[in-house]
Amino acid sequence: MRIFNLGIIGYGGFGKFLHNAWRSLDNVRVVAIADKNATALQAMEGEKTFADWRDLLLEKEIDAIAIVTEPSTHEEIAIACLEAGKHVLIEKPLAISLSDAEKIMQIRDRTGAVAAIDFIMRFNPLLQAIQGFTQQGIFGKLRRVDVENYAQDEQLPPEHWFWHPERSGGILIEHAVHFIDLVHFFAPAKILKVNGLKHNRNPRQEDQIMANVLYEGGLMATHYHSFARPGFFETTQIKLAYDLADIELQGWIPLAGTLKALVNPQTKKALMDNPFFELTDSTPIENASDESRPKGWGISDNADTSSRRSLRSGGALYEVNEIVTGKFQLKRSKQEVYADSVRSSLLDVLKKIENPEHQLAATLETGLESLKIAVGATESARSTNQGIERIGII
Repeated sequence: MRIFNLGIIGYGGFGKFLHNAWRSLDNVRVVAIADKNATALQAMEGEKTFADWRDLLLEKEIDAIAIVTEPSTHEEIAIACLEAGKHVLIEKPLAISLSDAEKIMQIRDRTGAVAAIDFIMRFNPLLQAIQGFTQQGIFGKLRRVDVENYAQDEQLPPEHWFWHPERSGGILIEHAVHFIDLVHFFAPAKILKVNGLKHNRNPRQEDQIMANVLYEGGLMATHYHSFARPGFFETTQIKLAYDLADIELQGWIPLAGTLKALVNPQTKKALMDNPFFELTDSTPIENASDESRPKGWGISDNADTSSRRSLRSGGALYEVNEIVTGKFQLKRSKQEVYADSVRSSLLDVLKKIENPEHQLAATLETGLESLKIAVGATESARSTNQGIERIGII
């Protein structure tokens, strides 16, 4: 078995998490770490350490490098790594501008190196299951995605790089790209329109922002992200509305969710065969009540549901006979799922290195697509506020 020698550039909290998670991989050795903060490199046990990441690139034994630095540095570091003959795994976002992201992709193509973005949600088994249901059309078409993310800012003082757009890109670019990519993972489609809104706590801190996205085929997505509340309120909700189902997921690393769906025997079997799904209730459609119209509204052609076995949703006709409710559950801790996801992300890159025919789960192209929305919505939000100020509304 081939052993891959890795370097890590950036050894803050997430860099340390990657290092610890990768220790359990038999075919991986972290041999070098670079971080400008000397104290972060104390107590290393055998790994070479560097205060300047450029010195790490001179280590010939290194096969691949994880880039876990401030977003504004990704373009320079990734290009230098690729030109030094190193494969790369880049922490999100790919870059803070579309031009920087495209430069990285151009150098990847010129050097022939393997490069991927660390979109760990693509490796979460619960999300993979839902992606499978979506691609198979078990619930009909996905029509709406609503992401609400409330994050704490207690560990982000005003001087932190996170609040500086020239270093982080802003919340949508630095943070929301994970969730934007999740929509693309579930139901990839051409982006038709993007806009955004934001709020600034003060001139230095843009602490609330949202993006609205319209995709070809009619899927609409909204991403609201706030870094403004205590950790006690930190929560993430992801709502998915299909022609035949509502799914609600909890947590920025989702471990559980609820489902209400209209099914037929085939689609119900697909659900029941999934190890993460547990049925809680089922009702034959003829016994289910439809409260969409109050009594006395009037008689329609569909008033008699006693023999109904088909219905229309989104203009499509579906054969269904039952309404089911249930829950999805990964019976593992957040720490375990998170660590397994970053391990799988790295292993995907290493598989590509060994087998050029392997298709990466999170290509740089996926990073660029999510970045397009984040950049577009951020620019829209900032220009909208400026436009309102100009006409004297605020």
